[in-house]
This record gives sequence, C-alpha cells and structure tokens, in this order.
Amino acid sequence: MNKLLKLQSNIFLLISIIGLVLAYGLDPRENIVIMMIALGCIVVMGVPHGSLDVLFARQTFEITHLKNWVKFITYYLIAAMSIILFWIFLPNVFFVTFLILSALHFSDDLNLLNFTILKLSYGASIITLPSLFFSDQLIDLYAMIIEKQTATSLVNISQFIGVLITLLLAVQLLNKRINIRTKLETISVWSIFLLLHPIIAFGIYFCVMHSARHLIRSHFFLRKFSSKAFINALILPTVAVIMMGILVWWLDTNKDLEEDIIRIIFIGLAALTLPHAWVLQKSNFLAWSILRISRND
Repeated sequence: MNKLLKLQSNIFLLISIIGLVLAYGLDPRENIVIMMIALGCIVVMGVPHGSLDVLFARQTFEITHLKNWVKFITYYLIAAMSIILFWIFLPNVFFVTFLILSALHFSDDLNLLNFTILKLSYGASIITLPSLFFSDQLIDLYAMIIEKQTATSLVNISQFIGVLITLLLAVQLLNKRINIRTKLETISVWSIFLLLHPIIAFGIYFCVMHSARHLIRSHFFLRKFSSKAFINALILPTVAVIMMGILVWWLDTNKDLEEDIIRIIFIGLAALTLPHAWVLQKSNFLAWSILRISRND
C-alpha cells in the first residue's frame, strides 16, 4: 500500500477509536453545536473530493476550450438537477435508488477486487448497519427527505439486510487471503456504524475514509496537473456548491435550521453522486486506483 494511503488508513483507524470512546451514546440532535460541527465537516471535508471532477474531465475528455467547458458543466448541472427533480416527483424511488447507488459507490473504498461478496457487503454495511441500533434516529433522519411511513418501512428492511450483512462480514473476515489492514478498516467502519449515531458515524467515515482516500488516489492519478491547479479544483467548485446550498436555503426554507441543512446536504450529495460516478467511470479511475495505487503488500 502506498505510504500516503497507509497514513490515511492509520488516521482513520485512530479517529474511529477516538470517536467510539468520545461519541458513544452521544445524540447530536440534542446538541445543536455538535450537530453543526458534524454537518460542517461533511461539507468542508467531504464535498471537495467531488470537486476534482473538473480535473478528471479535463484529463479524460481533453477539455481546453471555453466552449467545451461550458458544455461539460452544463451536462453536469443538468444531471444534478435531474436528480433533484427525481426527488421532487418520485421521492421514495429516488431515495431507495440513492441508497443502493451509494452502497455500490462506497464499496470501492477498499482493495477488494477479488473479494466481490466482501466488497458489496462492505458498501451495504454503511447504509444498513445504523438501522440495527439506531432505528428511531435513522427514521427521523430519513423522514426529513421522504414520508415517515416510507422511512419506517425502509429502516425495517434495512434491519433485516443489516443482520445478513453482519454475518457475511464476520464470515468473510475469517478469510486468510484478506490482509490485516483491510480487516481492520472493515471492522472500524462496521463498529462506528453499529455503535455511533448515524450522523456522527457518517461524518467520520465520509470525511476520513471515503473522501480522504479518494483525494490521495486522485493526487496520483492526476499527476499531470500542478499543485496550484489541484488546489484550485478543490476550493473553487466546493465554494460554488456551498454558496448554491446557502442560496437554496435562503429561497426555500422551513425555518427549521437543522432539518433544512440536513435536507440540503444529503439531497445535494445525491444530486452530485450520479455525475461524479459517471466522470470517474469514464476516466477509468477506479480500475486504475485499485491496480496501481491500492495494491496490497
């Protein structure tokens, strides 16, 4: 494993342990400051990894002229807006689809190319495990995006799947061909989503595992670009997304700050996930990162 990825892995394992010690039994909805910190971290530390799509597009499609940039950005925004319209008109179908696609997207965090069952179990665990011990909290969160009755049914289904996923993970981790670091990372993700409030667990995972790992892999994949271009790509689109979120909140708000922010963040993430995944697929980034950067020792 690359040294930077190993460092990121060590930091994730450490923060997971610290989170389990300090945040066990903590409900951020009872403390607005903790809730805002958690959501702020998801935005500031999590969103930037998708901002690099501009460099992926430039490298993959060899975009140089303004006309081509306008065309790419227009298609990207149309895809994102289509997802939002999908939520408005078919919220239940939208949400289930989003959860499934998220599980598949998250399953690429680890180097599990030859372990398909474990790979899919890992991705699914991020979505389903919170339902086992935090069903009420998860229903409340889902009900901010879809109807509460549907949210309840979805969490009930997730509980059933979560039990199966837990068993699959436990059996797969006995496989001697899977190295110890991969096992530790899987157990850490498993632990935080089982034992911590869903918002806190997702904040730790999304910021310190998923986004951080993507940024490091991208650093190697996008070597042709200067550090300045890399930093600008991280900052400028992220600021634009944040400003757009603030504008949406200002124009159409329920005046319930917590609920508005959660809805904007997670629907926004859903809207950006599809075009983000498409750009990564076209760039052949995932296959490259697994074979070249994330190869186990």
